[in-house]
Amino acid sequence: MSTNLLLVSPYNVNFYGGVQNQVNQFKNNLDSSKFNVRILAPDSSDYDIGKSFRIPFNGSNNPISLLPNKQILNEAIAWADIIHIHEPFIPLFFWRLKSSKKIIVTHHAKISKFIYLGLKVLYLTLNNKNFYSTSVSNEAKANALTLSKKTKIIPNFIVIDENISFIPNNNFLFIGRNESRKNLKLFIDLSKTIDKTKDFIAITNKSSDKDSIKYELNISDDDKNLIIKNVGFYIAPQTHSESFGITILEAINAGNIAICSNLPAFMDLLGDSGIYFKNDNLQSLLNVLNKINNSDLHKIWNKQYDHINNNYNSQKVLDDWIYVYNNL
Repeated sequence: MSTNLLLVSPYNVNFYGGVQNQVNQFKNNLDSSKFNVRILAPDSSDYDIGKSFRIPFNGSNNPISLLPNKQILNEAIAWADIIHIHEPFIPLFFWRLKSSKKIIVTHHAKISKFIYLGLKVLYLTLNNKNFYSTSVSNEAKANALTLSKKTKIIPNFIVIDENISFIPNNNFLFIGRNESRKNLKLFIDLSKTIDKTKDFIAITNKSSDKDSIKYELNISDDDKNLIIKNVGFYIAPQTHSESFGITILEAINAGNIAICSNLPAFMDLLGDSGIYFKNDNLQSLLNVLNKINNSDLHKIWNKQYDHINNNYNSQKVLDDWIYVYNNL
């Protein structure tokens, strides 16, 4: 007999983001003979909880649902055997969930402790239900511990492409919303400093400087996947409030070398396979690029690819999740 698994996301599933990516990956890759998976989220084809609004939060501006359609919410809860909530504090309906249901919460974000403590007070005031707590990384775990005494780290995952190889194109790619913490500005500054024969491509939501780089705005996942396989170097210049970095894994999995700012989350993500530069420091990035251009690029990429295959392979991570679902 299969289990009805309800995945809950506060973010609009038709806008790209790390949480949306993982929710869709769960649905697409869990064994359908063992799990009936439905998504409760804005614009979901399963349970559409209503409009989402762009709300500035934690340095980002994602489309979020705060007050869901009560009828849809009740219908989804009634159907579910297990409710798996991604980002438990953002969807306020977390506090309406029936305590008789098996509930898992996954913390994705690195949010200031001040905000988390305030939300914890609200949580304790409105509800006192038991739940199983998980985090996608050590950075997210630090915040999760303000809510629960312990939390299990289960990372995000990707479907590994076993037929990919390094792309020796020497072009550059940025993926992320055009907001200050994603630091598209540093990518633009890099494009004005390096050989003009190189292509600089930004997959983002709005353009800034049209003269130096090519913009791909609000494109589909299919179009993104075509672009990402024809680049060479992926630059992750984010400055703060990052807890994982799923696009870094996607870029490596598509044959690119990832070069990242030295945020703790990114260094935790790639370990000694990573190539890092000082946070928001163009000269440091240039120094790193000059150094690796004199190195064996295939060897660098192979090390990064082996690392993500060993740690973030969908088969391995989903086995961990299946164990959790079966042993709640």
